[in-house]
Amino acid sequence: MSTFKTMPIQYGYTKMRCGNISKQMKMKTYFKFKTVSATKSGDYYQVMFHDDLDTEDEPYFMIQSQFEFPEGGACNIESHIAELIEHCKVKMASISKTIMFISYGEAPHHEVEIEYDLQGLGFHELASMLKEMIPEIKIEV
Repeated sequence: MSTFKTMPIQYGYTKMRCGNISKQMKMKTYFKFKTVSATKSGDYYQVMFHDDLDTEDEPYFMIQSQFEFPEGGACNIESHIAELIEHCKVKMASISKTIMFISYGEAPHHEVEIEYDLQGLGFHELASMLKEMIPEIKIEV
């Protein structure tokens, strides 16, 4: 008997066609992860939402910033889903003790909502690091 691992992840985009014009419509991506980690090493910051990262194809969502060389506030955004990877400035973001929302990218535009568990990481530490990376972030206490 085989068992299947279920992951509450929805993602993608849709295209609408009107005459000879195609318009890409945004869709929201939802993740639910067991934990979040925040790392600072010199001028490099990283926040990663993940489960355990025990396997090579484990789902994750990561935001990185570096302050050594000015990049106009751009962040590296990575995920196990290639369509979500981008180097750009975040348009809008908010964080609470259990959910983060981030909006970024031009074409396509991405909206990602992440539910997570802090598991020992202090919320103020996480919020402080994200505030340095994304100054416009809305922090909901």
